[in-house]
Amino acid sequence: MKTSVARLVRTLTLAAVFVAGVAAAQLSPEEAAAQYDLDLSGTSITTTSSLAGALLMPQAYMLDMLEAWGAEVEIVTLTNTSGVQALIANRSNLAPHGADELIIGAAQGAELTAIGSPQSKINYVLAGQADIASVADLEGRAIGMSGPAGFDALLTRFSLADEGLDPERDVSFVQIGGSPDRAAALLAGRVDAVTIGLDDWFDLAEKTDDARVVQYMSEVVPDFATELYFSRAEYIDANPDLALAIACGNLESNRWANEHRDAFLAYTLEQVPGTSESAVLGLYDAAMDVGMWPTTPEGVLSTAGMQGLMEAMLETGDITSPVQVADYIDISFLEDAAALGCGQ
Repeated sequence: MKTSVARLVRTLTLAAVFVAGVAAAQLSPEEAAAQYDLDLSGTSITTTSSLAGALLMPQAYMLDMLEAWGAEVEIVTLTNTSGVQALIANRSNLAPHGADELIIGAAQGAELTAIGSPQSKINYVLAGQADIASVADLEGRAIGMSGPAGFDALLTRFSLADEGLDPERDVSFVQIGGSPDRAAALLAGRVDAVTIGLDDWFDLAEKTDDARVVQYMSEVVPDFATELYFSRAEYIDANPDLALAIACGNLESNRWANEHRDAFLAYTLEQVPGTSESAVLGLYDAAMDVGMWPTTPEGVLSTAGMQGLMEAMLETGDITSPVQVADYIDISFLEDAAALGCGQ
């Protein structure tokens, strides 16, 4: 685990940071941030993000907390470039992106550090046409995917293998693109099944009765995180106060999401124009069922879970050599934030 002199200094001064916790309901990021005497004045951070969706609301809430502490936050929406690529190219400082991206980047020699997770459980479902009642029914059918190395394709292979199907022989994969594109392809009948995000599934379910959930991927890989907060290791080491604030915001936004269903709905409808109340609430309840947003450091960022993901990616050939996962995971910021009362 990476350490730094700055982190040691931070650890010795944590007691001076905490302002008495408030048990009252946090209905806004500003109210949550006001509990903690964190000062990010003069700090600028560029973070990448996927297209807006309800599952990203705790992430948006966390970024609002950073701004409440005085940081200047710029958000760059990615469509084709990966979060790791943006980091390496110095286009961003923070990547809230797929856990598989961290492992692939590490396997390719990138010096990265994960400090939290906006989505600590798998947020994908395997959805199919109405006549597909089980994974076994996918034999001989066409499955849409983002690409051969996509996280959705990896999860689909796990699901097929668990059923005894050979992903290379018993089904045909069709490269389509991102989760919304895959959902559209299923709706149009271009493929028989797709693995898509929960938010895209609930949007799709409002448009048709001819599709169904075949399997929740959290049942296949219950300990894997969908996404991580990660950056270049040198950036984390150089900005420990910002890393602590991100960890605090991570825990606080998770607590807010868990405790305030109505506030989550209102915040999502404000942030994601065009989404519906029923889709948001359906997604929220599904996220609650799988424990998407835990409030303990170990629950948010599991080294054991990441180890399991790495081993699975090694088995499927997504990486060709093992990665020392513990070298890329730093839970200390979450632990320090929890000691301040964040999310507790």
